[in-house]
Amino acid sequence: MVQQRAAKTRSRTALSFLFAFLGLLLFINQIAILKQLKSDNNDEKDFALRLEGMHGNKQEQEKEERSKKTKAKGKPSGPPDGYFNHFPVYYQDFKEGFHSNAHCIGDNFGEEAWKFRSCHFQNLCFDTEDREFVMFTSPEQHKLEEALEKPQSDTFWTASSKNTSVSVGGMNPKWNDEHKLLKWYPTLRDANDDLKSQGGYFMLQTDKVLIPWHSMAGHNPGHLVWDDFLPLYKLITAFDLIDKDMVLIRYDLTLAMWAGCQRQWEKCRPILKKFLPLLGTHLNMTSSQNDTSLELVVDGEQLSRKSKYVCAPNGAAGLGYLTDHFKSYHGWHPDDYKMALNTGRGGQMYQFRNWMVDNVYEEKRDERKISKAPYRIIISSSSSNK
Repeated sequence: MVQQRAAKTRSRTALSFLFAFLGLLLFINQIAILKQLKSDNNDEKDFALRLEGMHGNKQEQEKEERSKKTKAKGKPSGPPDGYFNHFPVYYQDFKEGFHSNAHCIGDNFGEEAWKFRSCHFQNLCFDTEDREFVMFTSPEQHKLEEALEKPQSDTFWTASSKNTSVSVGGMNPKWNDEHKLLKWYPTLRDANDDLKSQGGYFMLQTDKVLIPWHSMAGHNPGHLVWDDFLPLYKLITAFDLIDKDMVLIRYDLTLAMWAGCQRQWEKCRPILKKFLPLLGTHLNMTSSQNDTSLELVVDGEQLSRKSKYVCAPNGAAGLGYLTDHFKSYHGWHPDDYKMALNTGRGGQMYQFRNWMVDNVYEEKRDERKISKAPYRIIISSSSSNK
């Protein structure tokens, strides 16, 4: 009996030591796990800090690159020979070979192709006497035009052909057939004849883009943003002109359209004055084609004109299909839903928003995240009629 009790005691003691040893191992393992977690957290923090540092360095590099671009752009430089709508211009003597070019996109090759087409121009000019936009054709262009006039060639045309046209602004379906007055293209002239007789021309700087546009309903901030500003943004991004300053010329038609700024100018003026900084410009730096200003200054004294032409290295036009409205009403009719223009453009809308904010602050803001809590959803009731 004594031996059995001793054996049981030894067994209990052994089990106690075993459990104690297992507990010690478990405790040591827990400490190791905690140390590993702490190490992982530190690594994540270090990685996050390194990533943030890399992102910060990238932002600094992008800022420096933008600064270099800003310093490099805007040629010619130096004291200007005058100002066109407050933008500096520089006189250039005429040289043989000077001509304009055009590159158009969006063509559907149908009868209404002009509504869908947008064009980028090189050496787009403005006649300050005739109050009209002008492109100077090359001798090669003249030969091509002659070839295109032949009956067997009527299925071919070029981007700068006389048969090419764009919509100079957004279209309101209530204008009916009068919307065809928006069909526009620069007047084509012979550089060796007309421009040569002037002796030269005034040139805007290379960081400018000359844009004729017709406001559909600029007195309404909603239409102004979605049917004027948004298509202008799409136009300059389509041709990689986003870094250039827009020289905007409001294009008055032969008939003032209902609800358009040409007819509602007193209502449009305060709205444009308030919102044009979103485009990086101001009301006093815009005008219609009928009231542009060209002031020539040399050594502080105003002189008579040397040339009636003001040209820009870059120009653009064609807003019809780029608007939010296009040919539809406000969703009041079933046909309004047969064509969706902004499907899948959420990212572009956000870029458009950021671009306008950057224009107001004149520099890029910190990185913006679209999906960042807390989320805010705004629901507007009766916004169309109140």
